[in-house]
Amino acid sequence: MIQKEIFRLKKELASNELILIKTFLKKRDSAVYLKEHSLLIDKVINYLWTHLEIKKEATLIACGGYGREELFPHSDVDLLILTPRITNKDLASKIEQLITLSWDIGLRVSHSVRNLKESKIEIKKDVTIQTNLLECRYLNGDKTLYQDLKKIIWQTIVPVDFYQKKLKEQGNRHLKYNQSAYQLEPNIKESPGGLRDLHMIQWIGKSCIKEFSIKTLNQKKYLNKKDYQYLIKVDLFFKTLRILLHLTAKQNEDRLLFDYQNQLGLLLKYKNTAHKKRSELFMRNVYENINFTTYINEVLLKKLNPKPSKKIKKISGTDLFLIQNDHLEINPNFKGHSITPYVFDIFITFQKYPSIKSLGPNLLILIKESTRKINLAFRKNKLQQQKFLSILKSEEKVNRALRIMNKCNLVGAYIPAFGKIVSQMQHDLFHIYTVDEHILNVIRNLRRFSKEELKHEFPDCYELFKNYAHKYLLYLAAIFHDIAKGRGGDHSELGAKDVVAFCKLNHLSADDQTLIEWLVKSHLIMSHTAQKFDLSNPKVIEEFSKKVNTKEKLISLYLLTVADIRATSPHIWNQWKAVLLKNLFKYTLHYLEQTNVSLENLIATRKENASLILNTYNIKNYNYTSLWKNFGEDYFYKYTEEEIAWQTRLLFSHSESKKPIIRIRHRPSGEGIEVLIYQKNATRIFNKICHFFDEIGYGIVAAKIYTTDHDYALNLYDLLDANPKSVSYEGLFKFIETELSNRLKENYKTIPTKLAERSRQAMHHLFDTKISILQIKDSPIYQLDIITDDRNGLLALISDQLTKEDISINHAKINTLGSRAEDTFLISYKDNQMLNKIKINHLIKTLEASIK
Repeated sequence: MIQKEIFRLKKELASNELILIKTFLKKRDSAVYLKEHSLLIDKVINYLWTHLEIKKEATLIACGGYGREELFPHSDVDLLILTPRITNKDLASKIEQLITLSWDIGLRVSHSVRNLKESKIEIKKDVTIQTNLLECRYLNGDKTLYQDLKKIIWQTIVPVDFYQKKLKEQGNRHLKYNQSAYQLEPNIKESPGGLRDLHMIQWIGKSCIKEFSIKTLNQKKYLNKKDYQYLIKVDLFFKTLRILLHLTAKQNEDRLLFDYQNQLGLLLKYKNTAHKKRSELFMRNVYENINFTTYINEVLLKKLNPKPSKKIKKISGTDLFLIQNDHLEINPNFKGHSITPYVFDIFITFQKYPSIKSLGPNLLILIKESTRKINLAFRKNKLQQQKFLSILKSEEKVNRALRIMNKCNLVGAYIPAFGKIVSQMQHDLFHIYTVDEHILNVIRNLRRFSKEELKHEFPDCYELFKNYAHKYLLYLAAIFHDIAKGRGGDHSELGAKDVVAFCKLNHLSADDQTLIEWLVKSHLIMSHTAQKFDLSNPKVIEEFSKKVNTKEKLISLYLLTVADIRATSPHIWNQWKAVLLKNLFKYTLHYLEQTNVSLENLIATRKENASLILNTYNIKNYNYTSLWKNFGEDYFYKYTEEEIAWQTRLLFSHSESKKPIIRIRHRPSGEGIEVLIYQKNATRIFNKICHFFDEIGYGIVAAKIYTTDHDYALNLYDLLDANPKSVSYEGLFKFIETELSNRLKENYKTIPTKLAERSRQAMHHLFDTKISILQIKDSPIYQLDIITDDRNGLLALISDQLTKEDISINHAKINTLGSRAEDTFLISYKDNQMLNKIKINHLIKTLEASIK
């Protein structure tokens, strides 16, 4: 084929594809577009086949999505070329030319060449090939070969075996996405609840019913009319969305990246509202369709099971339900008009019998139908209230029951406020799930505390949870802690009002209501205190203890906080945060258990305990009396007894060292390292250190910055490494000690910091930087809080700006939550001068400008 002819075909194909796209954008008929696009490619491929005069020497077959005539704009053209048993060189050359020419004119061809014998072998051993060929379609060539292949397919596929393998395949695919599609950038093809889950229904159907199509499901034995109509609607929604996504991305892209969400929302005609952006409304609709797909996938795969168990087990005490296939199912003889009065009984029974693994498809459909009939009268019914609470009070399957209930929209029907946050995304740079998915993850994490086989994850939480009397109170607090997200205002305060209304409606005791209300209102204070303040300062512990007030509240809040942070994202939780929370819990518990506690007594005890540690190293009081005097009394408010002992061991013979002393160790509890820096006080120490650690890829997570009474800087830095497994610590420690000593010289100049680019999420969702400066009572110390999107170089840049403004940093807590940074600094102006409003406003504007 001459080059001119290739150019003509390429131009003609591009022109015809453009016409199809323009028609689609005008009419938005995805079914027509996909079929017409497939037929257009058929025409081109058949032309090439005819031009090369392959004729009946082989058979050309369309497979996969192309085979079922659903070819998306940038999808591969999946071809099988079926050859006779013996392939001559001439045929092999023609096939090679066919593929080359296809690529030359712009087709993304994915092909395989096999004869019937090879096909039979491949079909037998690979369920993926079985699936691909289930939807094969004849294009050209020897039709007899094609018909022989179809016979082999039907003779080889064993429906029961195919069913089991496909279920396993789907389970493995879901695991790749953490069993959830309710994430910020879901894959609409492969994630749970995406197009693949809809394809699964068709594959299973076709494997056991020859003439199966989606229309087959429009029968009472499969779906009711509403679910069938919604299935068609969801199928078209995802097809339309995938076409638009390919067109927007200009490539085969199935992830709803931030870069495309707003544009897709615009194409699908979503509009900004007072409280919600177009992209948020669009994504909420995506998650709603995902939710329905996960529900309908489970229902239909159970109904299409080619070998359902005929073994039925009756349940004593009820004629409503029975056990079939290890599923709880409705009794076929049930004659009631509605399952609604018994909807909570389903889950009570599910929890009661360990042998029940899930719910049957008919029961799932009935639950979903029942939610439409749940009204205020139902919610006020005392019997229904008792049943709902008994589900939460169960020792078994609480998490699984709530997930099934949410899949069927039952939680939102019974708690209307919950219904408002179903499928609602959170663009705060650290939550990666929808609000309802996050809440269910919190409950899952609480339930993990009860499992003995998982006690190694959090031994202290396991023991606390095991002895916690009323676990359902924690589950209720979890359900309501974020229930007011997206309304505007303080979601903790608004959620507390919601939970009070629920408690009153459901007749919970005054004590239970008080505890749950407090937990919802205060669910952020423990993480806030642990991650923003110096926990070695007894004043911080005293203030937090006053907020918590009782041991019961402390334990409740600790369990809820650990479960909550771990449920935001797999990337948020680390050993550093675990130790911070554990220490805050331990220090506060100790404080609450003491009587007549005073700060003076706490400091005296701290000194005694540090002395006891030092004594084990044969270091006596007289060795360090002068050192402690030089440190000053405030030093003992800054450091823990263990830190005091370690620093004293290192420094008692170097109280007035002329050279910087730098020592490094692994953190005694948790991951990371600690770096101690002791030298005569000088300007820009913190700034130089920030630059150094930024350059070597270590993140400062906390910094204690202290100036002794004899004007020495005594600073302690906690550091985390992004790749700790690849580190030789002996070499690293020597490098830090040597290099930092050079950097801390008076004449060393740092290079101004350039911030890395913002993340795609921060750019596309316009995350605003928030900066505040508040005076600490009447002292010359101010608290600087910076909330922004995290980027490499951020801390060094902040330090640069503060240094320029003659601001000293006395303490720093660097808190990274996914892509969000929440950094807290205690700062002071030169010579401890007070900052006036003009200076504060100037400082905030300077920092804002530099961070942007």
